Amino acid sequence: MLNKRGAVLAFALSAIAIGAWAQAKPTVGVLSVDSPLYSSAVVSESKVAARLVAGDPLLIVGSQDKKIAIDGVPTLWYQVKTAEGTAGWIPGSRLAFSPTAFKRSAFHSEEQYSAYFLMAVRPGDKVIAARSYEKVAKGDVGYYVSYHDGGLPIAIVWERNLAATPAEEYLPSDFPEALQQFVYYVTFPVVELAGESGVASFSQLAKDLPKRYPSADGFYASEIDEEFPWYTPPEASYGYSDGYDDDYGYYDDYGDEDYSDYDEDYVEGVESYGMIKVGSTVILGKHDDVNGGANWADEMDAYVGTEAVVSSLPGADSQGFLVVRVNGNGYVWRVRNLTLQGRGEAGSYGYQVGDKVIIGAHRYIDEDNNWASDMLEYVGRTATITTMEGTDGSECYIVHVDIDNGDWYWRVETMQPAK
Repeated sequence: MLNKRGAVLAFALSAIAIGAWAQAKPTVGVLSVDSPLYSSAVVSESKVAARLVAGDPLLIVGSQDKKIAIDGVPTLWYQVKTAEGTAGWIPGSRLAFSPTAFKRSAFHSEEQYSAYFLMAVRPGDKVIAARSYEKVAKGDVGYYVSYHDGGLPIAIVWERNLAATPAEEYLPSDFPEALQQFVYYVTFPVVELAGESGVASFSQLAKDLPKRYPSADGFYASEIDEEFPWYTPPEASYGYSDGYDDDYGYYDDYGDEDYSDYDEDYVEGVESYGMIKVGSTVILGKHDDVNGGANWADEMDAYVGTEAVVSSLPGADSQGFLVVRVNGNGYVWRVRNLTLQGRGEAGSYGYQVGDKVIIGAHRYIDEDNNWASDMLEYVGRTATITTMEGTDGSECYIVHVDIDNGDWYWRVETMQPAK
């Protein structure tokens, strides 16, 4: 069983050194059930070297050449090492294997996942951001560099110019200086191994990445990751609650101001990508300076008005607006300022007259939600867009729909395409 993180990682680090030298992909199995670790290939309580639990990763170092019936099935015995470095034998019927790599959800604790990651990873191994963290966006591609004992223990070269200034003492002595701006340190739950057979060359990445991404995109992620039984994303504690704490009440102690219009049934809507998806051709537009910032770099001006193909949908930026990545430049572009080629108008999320949509509640932008309590009855209903009405005071595109007799202006950003 895994006990202390330092002990857990000690053997894994030695395994990395071997893997880095040989560049052979390590084989790591994960226990599917609780099991003793046997000191020899025989089921016997007198041969128990350690007791392990489901989810523990094991580095495979050898196997017997014939199958033996154990647990009711013919199976090989595997010679293994634990994260603490204990050697022994495990029946293959109690192990799970992956042809690529295991996901975070295959493990029962962060310690198990951390130990697995360090057993399986090699310098140059491709990784995928499984969640957003500061400048790293969910879905970003990167390459493992190194591990150190600290709060952000793993260094990753990301396929994006982050204008980073990493602590050089944690990087290999021969690490290319040209890649430093692409390095960002993260914790284990941020990344998952892609499971590819080969590894990337840092010297080749140092030639390629600065050419592909000469300028930083200034993107800060804010998409909240899903929770696991063993992991709650730190930013989840910053989310909105269903109500105020009883110790504070609602507005009882706030003087004579009238809060009689407060609608406790109102829940803000969520921005949608609308009709824009990966593969869409869009016309790039300049970002609005709203909600505290424009998420804009002067170098982006050169691309305004040009066409580009959407390559990924990484989530929201630090001001809370959904962004896309496109082929041809390293920046992120707010959906609210795009034009979908052949559909709708600038900022309309690709919607046009005649589209069927699901109505969503508006959200606050620059402290304005352009909302009335009478609009609540239409939220969640399917409607047809009847007219395109330009933008409101918060630069949100608005439309009229058929189900309210055209009485209200509706922001398209919180609408969903009707199936």
